[in-house]
Amino acid sequence: MSTVSISKLRSALLACALAATAVASTSHAFAQSQIMQVNVPFAFHNGSQLMPPGIYRVEIQSSHLILLRGQSRSGFVMTNPETTRKITGPGKVIFNRYGSQYYLSEFWPQGSETGQRSVKSRQEKEVEQGELAENHSNVATRVLALNHLPR
Repeated sequence: MSTVSISKLRSALLACALAATAVASTSHAFAQSQIMQVNVPFAFHNGSQLMPPGIYRVEIQSSHLILLRGQSRSGFVMTNPETTRKITGPGKVIFNRYGSQYYLSEFWPQGSETGQRSVKSRQEKEVEQGELAENHSNVATRVLALNHLPR
């Protein structure tokens, strides 16, 4: 096997191991899969994926993994848990906006003290650094309602 093939194989195995670990490390707070919905009126980035506007089903798989299911595109979101005071209003999804580009940032289910912050992609980090370096004041957040779906 060539060095490139071995490197690709290692990367694929590492990705599988990380996904399996994330699913296996389900904490008590996420023991019951939470299923919610959000209506996103703009295109947004989820890691390296560009997701179209639309209604997305949000399934919290574990404290490190969320599944987004849209009509035309679906994807996984790698996350890290965040804690705060209990969310009393509706749940929310937060997006970071740099210029006209939106990046998925956080999930906060209603009635929970634990939310999930998505892992920033290399692209988002580069765009963020560029915006900060140029002192643009158009770095902002956008909050959308995250609604529970009946079981």
